[in-house]
Amino acid sequence: MIRLVLAAAAMLVMAWDATAAAKLDAVTVNNAQFDGSEAKGVSATVLKAQILLDRARFSPG
Repeated sequence: MIRLVLAAAAMLVMAWDATAAAKLDAVTVNNAQFDGSEAKGVSATVLKAQILLDRARFSPG
């Protein structure tokens, strides 16, 4: 019974994360501009910065 509850909770968490990520598409990320405000959750600007740093082979560690 506890396995069923844990599996259901895991599925809900994965579904919730997928809906948050679904708001970002390629056009939104490509057109993202830094405006100085802090966004709650996933930010297209932060994602764009991460992609550009990855392409430049930048690693913080």
